[in-house]
This record gives sequence, structure tokens and C-alpha cells, in this order.
Amino acid sequence: MKRQRNVTLLLMLILLVAVGQMAQTIYIPAIAGMALDLHAREGAVQNVMAAYLLTYGVSQLFYGPLADRAGRRPAILFGMAIFMLATLVAVTTSNLTVLIAASAFQGMGTGVGGVMARTLPRDLYAGTELRHANSLLNMGILVSPLLAPLIGGLLTTVWGWRACYLFLLALCAVVTFSMARWMPETRPTGTMNMRLITRYKTLLGSGAFTCYLLMLIGGLAGIAVFEACSGVLLGGALGLSSMAVSVLFILPIPAAFFGAWFAGRQNKRFSTLMWQAVASCMAAGLMMWVPGWFGVMNVWTLLVPAALFFFGAGMLFPLATSGAMEPFPFLAGTAGALVGGLQNMGSGALAWFSALLPQNSQFSLGMLMTFAGLLILLSWLPLALRHGQHEQTV
Repeated sequence: MKRQRNVTLLLMLILLVAVGQMAQTIYIPAIAGMALDLHAREGAVQNVMAAYLLTYGVSQLFYGPLADRAGRRPAILFGMAIFMLATLVAVTTSNLTVLIAASAFQGMGTGVGGVMARTLPRDLYAGTELRHANSLLNMGILVSPLLAPLIGGLLTTVWGWRACYLFLLALCAVVTFSMARWMPETRPTGTMNMRLITRYKTLLGSGAFTCYLLMLIGGLAGIAVFEACSGVLLGGALGLSSMAVSVLFILPIPAAFFGAWFAGRQNKRFSTLMWQAVASCMAAGLMMWVPGWFGVMNVWTLLVPAALFFFGAGMLFPLATSGAMEPFPFLAGTAGALVGGLQNMGSGALAWFSALLPQNSQFSLGMLMTFAGLLILLSWLPLALRHGQHEQTV
């Protein structure tokens, strides 16, 4: 009975996180139309995603402690209310600056989903079951980025880009009602009553937690910068239609789905899986950058390295999240806030920086993805040494 209850909670969590995931990517095929309607350049529209990611990350630093103190349910309902109000503004505005501000408030609302994606599994599982649950959760979450660009491309073609935000508003309303009606409270009864600064000092004082956190920042940053640049490169530089962009945009995402499944196999050593994830991300960054040095760019030079990076990141997310969260069962909300918050702040900053760079080739994209892969590698090396010593003594 308990197992069935836990599976139901994971499904509800997937729907919650899907709202935030779709808000980030559903308008990718509509970037050209948004720029035309709002009288802005396409590169400037990328700031909509950057603003969303930054506030999505910052807000998590507050939702985590709130969830530890007040409970998981109140935090979720509060965040979803903010998202719905911001989405109403996004639907009605004709000004890019207002749209960017609305996107920032959307991220502020859905930040609660980012926290819960890391907190609820730790409430329900431990050990190898936690790694397996995080793997299943990431596989489920990856379905929404697969669907979002296709839905966005269809809505944009038929009704225009504002229909994307109307769809998000309806989806959020359904999810919020479901959470309010059926979700139980999962906060552990022994959750520590500590000052906020003490919570963060405890977590950041752990070297392993910090290394896992940096790896997660690198993984999401590499994905975010591809998402931010791909619409401009495929639609603007290569001249593809919005529907073609939406189809090509989702092609690397199944690789992340497969990576999450690959990481969830219980008969493989943790360190072996981590090395495979790290190597995939590092190689993918170089594969994206090298063609840019020679001025080569086509659909294949963009999508093949992206698929490899998505595969590595798909492995990395459940593995590194489990490694970071498992030692802190009674600080799960705050730990999830730091993991999700700083992860998304870092990826948002890189997406914002990518908007400032030239978008007529894949050189800038490859450079930033290589940087993300290098951050992952350098953060894993001290952990790999520690795991190697532990395995020798066992």
C-alpha cells in the first residue's frame, strides 16, 4: 500500500514539475513570431528564458526552508498561485520588457516544483531506492520537454504565440487543483528546527555536497544554453520554419530520457556510471565547439553533440542529486533548494550570457557547452578519488 502511495506521489510530482519545464520551452518555436510581434530582435527574446531560469533558481532558496518549516503542500500551492498570476500578465502584454518581467515571476512561482523534485523523493526513499526513484522521476519529467515544443509549434501555427501561455495557464490550474485535492503532507516529523543561515552553512560546509552541486550546475547549464541558442540557430541562421525547429529541438531529449534510465540500473557501481556521465558531457562540448572553429554548422553538427550531452546530463541528474541529497534527510527541503536554486541560477546566467554573444554560428554555443563539461569533470575528480579509496577499503 505504501509503495503504491509513493508511486502516486511521484506521478503527481512529475505533473507539478512539468508546468515549469513546459513554461521554459513551449515558446521556443515561436521566438521568431514573438520578436516580430513585440518589435524586438530574436536574440533579445532569449532574455525571456534567461529571466525565467534566474528567478526559478533564486526562488528555490526560499521555498526549501519554507517547505521544511510550513510543509510541502502550502509551499506548492503558494508557488502555483504566483505562476498563474504571472501567466495572465504574459498573455495580455505587447511589450517585451513586461513579458520578460512576467517570465521572471513565472519562474518565481514554479521554483517550488524544482525544490519538490529533489525533496519529495528524499522524503519517500533512501539508498539505492532513492537513486532508482530519481531515475524514474527524471524519465517522467523529460516527457514534458518532448511535448512542449511540439505543442508550442502547433499552437503558434494555428493561434499565435499567446496561445502557448494560455495553455500553460490551463495546465497549471489543473495541476494546482489536483495537488490541493489529493496530495498528502510528506514532511518528516523529525525535521530540524534550525536558523536559515545554519541550514545553508551545514550543507555548503560539506565538500561532497558542493562538488555534486557544481556538477549539477554544469549539466543543466549545458542543456539551457543549447535550448536558448537552438531556436535562433535553427530558425534564424539556418532559416528553418517554426514547426521544423520544434521537431528538431526535441530530437536530443530522448537521449536524456535514455541516460536517466541508464543511470537507474541497480547492478552498476555508482562511480562507473558517474564516469560515463562525465565523459559524455565533456566529449559533447568539444564536438559542438570544434565545427565552430571552422565555420561549419548544419543540423547534424548541432544535434549530434547535443544528444550526447543530453545523454550524459540525463545520467548525471539522478546520480548527482542522490549523492547530494542522501546524507541530509532532515534538511531535505533546504538541500533541495540549494541544489535546484543554484543549479538553475547558474544555467540562467549562462543562457543570459549566450544572448550577448554572436548567434550566427555554433562557435559560442560550443564554447559554453565545453565550459559546462569542464566544470562537471573538475568537480567529479575529487569525488572519484574518494569513491576509489572507499571501494579499496570495502
